[in-house]
Amino acid sequence: MDIFYSTDNWVLHMRIGLVVGNLDDGYYNRIAESLSQEFTSLNASLVIFECADFDYDTPSHYVLNMLCSIAACNFLDGIIIAPSTFLYHNIEDLIREVFEKTSKPVVSIGIPIEGIPSIILDYKSAFDEVISHFISHNIKNFAYISGPLSQPVFRLRYEAFLDSVRNAGLEISSDLLLEGTTGYMSGYNCAKGLAPLIKNGTIKGVVCASDHIALSAIRCFSENNINVPSDVEVSGFDNTGNAYFSAPYLTTINRNLKQIFKKAISVLFEQIFGNNSKLTYYLAPELTAGITSGCKNKTALDNNLCIPWSRFHGLRATSQATKTSGIIPRLTEYLTENNISRSYIVKYCNPIKFEDTEYEFETQKGILFYGFSKGKTVEFTKPFSTMGIIPSHLFNEIKEPMHVKPIFTDGIKFGFLFISISWNTAPLINDLYNELYQYFSGSYFNQEYMRLKKEIAETRESLMLSNKRLNELTVKDNLYKLSNLRHLASNMLQKRRGITGEYYLIIVDIDNYYEINERFGFSEGEYVISCVSNILTRSIRDDDYFSHQSFERYILLVKNIQNDPTQIFDKRFMHALNELNRTIDKPYHISFSWGYASAKMESNIDDAYVQAEKKLFEVKQKKSTISPV
Repeated sequence: MDIFYSTDNWVLHMRIGLVVGNLDDGYYNRIAESLSQEFTSLNASLVIFECADFDYDTPSHYVLNMLCSIAACNFLDGIIIAPSTFLYHNIEDLIREVFEKTSKPVVSIGIPIEGIPSIILDYKSAFDEVISHFISHNIKNFAYISGPLSQPVFRLRYEAFLDSVRNAGLEISSDLLLEGTTGYMSGYNCAKGLAPLIKNGTIKGVVCASDHIALSAIRCFSENNINVPSDVEVSGFDNTGNAYFSAPYLTTINRNLKQIFKKAISVLFEQIFGNNSKLTYYLAPELTAGITSGCKNKTALDNNLCIPWSRFHGLRATSQATKTSGIIPRLTEYLTENNISRSYIVKYCNPIKFEDTEYEFETQKGILFYGFSKGKTVEFTKPFSTMGIIPSHLFNEIKEPMHVKPIFTDGIKFGFLFISISWNTAPLINDLYNELYQYFSGSYFNQEYMRLKKEIAETRESLMLSNKRLNELTVKDNLYKLSNLRHLASNMLQKRRGITGEYYLIIVDIDNYYEINERFGFSEGEYVISCVSNILTRSIRDDDYFSHQSFERYILLVKNIQNDPTQIFDKRFMHALNELNRTIDKPYHISFSWGYASAKMESNIDDAYVQAEKKLFEVKQKKSTISPV
């Protein structure tokens, strides 16, 4: 609560927050129309918080949502919350959990919240009027199309409708109680199933839980050659659909949002000044009769109406901004052209990630990415706590209604748009948001790409360095083994009891070791090494030399050789391999190649090693295919 000086006395100026989930254009305009004058007369200002960043699928992360930050902020004197605008099915419990931690006065509109004063539309009374209206037209056989019953507002309306039906002494088959989806197509598919029943006269009236549902149902009926109201009468709920027409088209329930908001403000102020103890207030609705129930002149609008499924309002000033010199240079022109009083774009110093459940809002800092006030740009270079929305000296200048809209993508929040509101500015705000979302998300993901690219490069460089060191160690290890090989060969031949000093050096390589290891895992690679080692040790004598030099390579020294043994070894190796592959029942085939060189005790063993390795290479070259893996 701020204190301002006037010529008469010190005046208290209060700030009230209106908290909504997803704010559509119709609701936005009703707020702008209903609340602006009301708050001005009370010397209070309104800040609308749109919690569109709500993580519906994982509500445990709601602490990172704007909903929680609103409860913790210190510049609001009271809060009005509209639970029916949230999509999360358990929103009542979540709101109670969040706001029981705050000392601020809170009022709920549309849905009753335990422990919180609630302004409720009397849904039972509303459907009593709708059903009475149909009965006055001699219609008693009708269907009901609801929105998703997981949403509290549609669940309440569904239960109220059934109560009204029972009180009227009517019965409706469960087959005629239909549940639609969200969005403009909400009633279309349900209406498609009703079309045959309407054509054969079983159904004469369709009651819909919202105007969007009713309009999409009417479009379906029109495409199936069903005339409204001649073949079937249709009613909606909320009185948002008639905004498309110059005269009342839909028969619907007018929620009278102006009356609801006025009562909510009154109850909130009673709480602020400690004069309220009542928790629930019910307001009577009003029936608006339209063409869809035959109560107006049908010539005012034909049945071939085109209902807008979606709307797009292209930006005139910023559409090319991100392609050239950035978005900031064009914003001032755009906001001035569209008569926006103030706009502040706040960018978090570090984007908020929803998975960070230990995050505390008090620590979050932001920068003023862009500021605009009364036709001039505003700069503020220092980081500030976003718990105060914008720096206090800027915030204290604001008296007009403002709107806070989070800028986010799946799992990441970049900042928010803080902008003044007036009648019919919702499309402008939505388009500006889309431009900012693309700008921030594109910049963020480009930075992430460059960061990951740098990390990959650094990792690759580190791996290359590690490989170089490993290769150096392997070479040293092999040289050490070769030195030992020379020593062993010399000792072996010196201790021989044969007539000659001749021996054979054999190098064996497993052909498909790396393919097996990569495809089937390290344990299978170890198994192959074990199998080949067994074959080789069984193929030589106990006093010959056997060494496993590396992963796929072995060295054999066979002494006291007088005749060429290569054919004998070839038969031994092939027989052993064939027997192995026949019995192991593995999804791969084990094979190895070998090369050899004959030498004498006085020979240079290094030359023998090179000659054996050369023959090994020639054998591998001759193999047309590697044994199948």
